[in-house]
Amino acid sequence: MRIVRTLLIALLTAFAGSILAFFVGDYLTKLAHVPEMEGQRAMTVFFLCVPLGILAGLIVGTAASIMIRRRGPAGFFTAQAWSLLIMCGTAGFLGGVPCLVSDKPPKIDDKHVELQFELRAPARFKIPEQPDGYSIRVSLYTDNQQSRFAFIDWSGITEDAEHVMIPGRVPLLTHSKNRSLLASIGNEPIASQFIELKNLPAAPGKQDESWSDWIFAVERADLSPISGSERFAIRYRVHPIER
Repeated sequence: MRIVRTLLIALLTAFAGSILAFFVGDYLTKLAHVPEMEGQRAMTVFFLCVPLGILAGLIVGTAASIMIRRRGPAGFFTAQAWSLLIMCGTAGFLGGVPCLVSDKPPKIDDKHVELQFELRAPARFKIPEQPDGYSIRVSLYTDNQQSRFAFIDWSGITEDAEHVMIPGRVPLLTHSKNRSLLASIGNEPIASQFIELKNLPAAPGKQDESWSDWIFAVERADLSPISGSERFAIRYRVHPIER
């Protein structure tokens, strides 16, 4: 009978652990800015955090059942309560400590900010008439690591004889001093270019809400140089948003 009690407590605690691990994992992966691209964040939550929560629940539930020697329903509920209390405390610790020490998103007037930009490309780069998430891609890099894809405003794209103008936006999530944009149009090797945002401060202020000067790309994604006739250019500003 004691084995049945231990197994039942372990299974119930494992179930609770999986639920707690889902919410903690979802929060921590957002806090760590795990990319959404190709389901990376979702897979981290479901295939790493949740199994760890189940394993922790099995261990805690088994240990609590063995250590609480009281018999009968009172012993069962006591052991179950202790195991759930330990799991909740562990989840709170794992979620609370990173929240206290993590880099919070910059704010202006107590509002989160996004980076709005206009990408200017030579007219030789053709834009499809229908929105296509693979034809135009702009990624924000912080400290030389890809952090987030930008939203491209297809309705705002304009073309003339010399240039294509592509507006977009991407949220700023950290106080990084090293930010750049990787802009890609189509699948040509010359169509993926890095543009460094050297004058964008780690904590943007109201003075950064005005459009910057045009900044030109200096290297491709493979770090090779770019000729003048092929270079992209970007101007940007920051804008407070409600979240």
